[in-house]
Order: sequence, then C-alpha cells, then structure tokens
Amino acid sequence: MKRHLSTLAVLALLLSAVLLPQAALAQTTSPWQVSYFNNTNWSGAPVYTEYANAISYNWGSDMPPVPNMPSQNWSARLTTNSFFYAGSYTFQIVADDAFILYVDGVMYANTVGQNIPGKPVTISVPLVQGNHTIQIDYVQFTGPAYLYASWQYFKPAPGPAPLPIPPTPAPPPPPPSGTIFPPPSSGPNTQFGNYTNCAQQQIHQSNCFVSNGAWDAPNMGSIQMEPQIVVWQNCKADQTQRMQLFPNKDPQNAKCSKTEAGWFPS
Repeated sequence: MKRHLSTLAVLALLLSAVLLPQAALAQTTSPWQVSYFNNTNWSGAPVYTEYANAISYNWGSDMPPVPNMPSQNWSARLTTNSFFYAGSYTFQIVADDAFILYVDGVMYANTVGQNIPGKPVTISVPLVQGNHTIQIDYVQFTGPAYLYASWQYFKPAPGPAPLPIPPTPAPPPPPPSGTIFPPPSSGPNTQFGNYTNCAQQQIHQSNCFVSNGAWDAPNMGSIQMEPQIVVWQNCKADQTQRMQLFPNKDPQNAKCSKTEAGWFPS
C-alpha cells in the first residue's frame, strides 16, 4: 500500500479551487501525532500511534499498515500544537469518509453524517498570536480512505475609505476628581445575550456572549479578540464615534462591540 499516491495531486487541485485570491503566509506546523483506533468513534486506547510532518494520506481501500486494524470501519485522531501569528486562518480539508475539526478544544466543523465524502470543506478560524492545538478526528466507514488538510493566512481585501465622523454634542461635565464611573445596575440585553453580569462585574464581554446561530454572526473567537467594553450600553456593531470613555479624560474615538453591548477605545 502507498500512503502518498499521485491521486493526491487531484485532491490538491480541488482544494486550490476554493482558496481565496488574497492568500499569503502559509503556516507550517509542528509534527502531527496520528493515533489509530479499530472502531469508528475514537474510543478506548489507540492500537497504534505514529508521527507525520503533514496531513496528506491516501490509504486506499485497504487497512492502514498497522497491526490489529480492520480494513474498514476505523478512525484516526491527528493532533498538533503550533505557533500562529494573530489573524484569520482558512482551513481546507478534504476527507473520505468524514472528519471533525477542533481548534483549542472548540469544534469548528463536523461532516460526520453529512454524506459528503471527498468534498473540499473550507473553515475560517480567527486566532490570537501564540500556540494553538489543532485536532482532526477522521473516520473511515467503507470504500476509499483519504485525508488531506492544510491552512492559510489571508490578508483582508482593502475596504472603502471610512466616512467622516460627524461631530457629536459636547459631553456632560466629568465627575469630580478622584471618582470613577460606577458599575451599572443592569447591562444591555442584545441578540447575543444578556450582559448584566459582565457589566456589574466589569469583566470581558466574551464571558456573556451567546451566538444567535446566524451564518454571518460573530463567533466566540472574534469577540475574544476585542478590547474589553468600557461603557456598557446598546449600540450598533462596529459603529464608531467620539465619546467620553473614562472620567476626567477628553472624549476619544470609540467602537461598538460586535456583541452590540457597549463601547471600547478604537
């Protein structure tokens, strides 16, 4: 049996078709740990573990070259911990039969039961700078078995020039010297959750974030990358304006959180 057959070139072409035109800075990884299981649900101890520099496997219709493995109805878990620069990363994965993608323990894609073997899948994941754990759970039921995965960093396309910010009314006089804004008795309630607890405890808005399930809604990763809200009040996501964020300080540019729950310095 051969692991890296010429047919992978076809899979690579399929994946390249879904890449965005602004791709740059391909990310390399630490070695992958690949653990094989003689069942389809990754249960029990693996029967064999090996290491690989990349995920580029074509097992064909035979069993992997390890002992105590069936030729069909098996699974594998592939894990790496690698350094990433801050930014948005697009993962491209093609698998037959199916896979689940986790980043730092959070599931970002699951094709098990979707009946799309061999279809390239693209997943966008925002990451802060530092080491992150990537895990791909692969499952093989019947027929051919292959798995190809990579990721790419994408620079955002330049957007239109920002519109001028209209002047805002003069802010009210600042509180007496030495005072701070007291925590509110209640926090904003938006389509992304109730933020009373975060406002009262003055903690980051990600602790109260709840996705509304829409396909274009912000996810936990994009909320965690925001600065902490300073002024808690309902607003329109990503709106900017000048306002007083801190007592005894001049007004400054502020931006509304994607949670629509308040403002932080922009």
